[in-house]
Amino acid sequence: MKTFTFDDLLQSYFSERWLTERSRTSYFVPVKLLRRFVGQDKLPEEVTRDDVRQWRDFCFSETGRNLAHSSWNNYCRHNRILFKHAIDHALIPISSNPFAKMEVSSPKKRKKTLSKRQVEMAREAIDLHKKIERYRKTPSVLHPVWFWEVVFETFYHTGIRLTQLLLMKPEDIDLKSRVLTATWQGAKNNREHFVPISNALYPHLENLMNSARMVGIKRGEQIFNVNRFSVRHRMEMMDSWQVESFYQKLSQICGYQMSPHRFRHTLGTELMKEPDRNLHIVKALLGHSNISTTLEYVEVDIGSLRSAIEGRV
Repeated sequence: MKTFTFDDLLQSYFSERWLTERSRTSYFVPVKLLRRFVGQDKLPEEVTRDDVRQWRDFCFSETGRNLAHSSWNNYCRHNRILFKHAIDHALIPISSNPFAKMEVSSPKKRKKTLSKRQVEMAREAIDLHKKIERYRKTPSVLHPVWFWEVVFETFYHTGIRLTQLLLMKPEDIDLKSRVLTATWQGAKNNREHFVPISNALYPHLENLMNSARMVGIKRGEQIFNVNRFSVRHRMEMMDSWQVESFYQKLSQICGYQMSPHRFRHTLGTELMKEPDRNLHIVKALLGHSNISTTLEYVEVDIGSLRSAIEGRV
């Protein structure tokens, strides 16, 4: 019988499942970290539950940098799936999965959102830097400001994921029908969904499309690509680091933390506070496949709780 290494198991699992490149990558890190802890020469069949327990304890220790529970559960889940594949196909001579029931309860924290005033302050900061570039004729720290304003407003009005924005092409923005396509490749559930282009967002996307035509961006090419609109950015494709760098600078200017995903949480939470809130509408807008994920955005207003308590007989 062939002795399977971790690389062999990964190759076997990938050959059985059709996975995107992004999904495949999500398996490499948990396996790499496991091997780093138990030893590079240790075979999958030699990994025991004690090894997994010790690794878990290490991850939650100060030496292991107090890993978040959700991160451990992610590592555990991917390794459990890989070992299940190996056991089900008799690739390794063990019958019990060492990662079975090794996940931990993850504390549910409130979604981090932005207040309306914080959004207004961010817009004021962006507007100020637009004026700096216009009148001083020199690039600001948010250069090119007009482009990052489009990115800011797109995240605010659509709640799409960062990966979906990076994968967007000119044909995904239909200004005539006022519909934006969030591609399945950038979604966690591998599902494409459509987002309406609001009146407030329309002029920003129209500006982006016109500018893209001027610099020669064609169908099939990345539309949100700061490198095509600025000589200061010289990469071929815009990546997540460039977007995160913009939000870090904007956060420093405003004095509070902002990120693309925080806009997603803000949109979902605000919509669920509306009097005519509809779970299925919010679920469709955010591209969730499970209604329980959407329910995480439902927060009971403290004023409503106070009224209920005061109204008790």
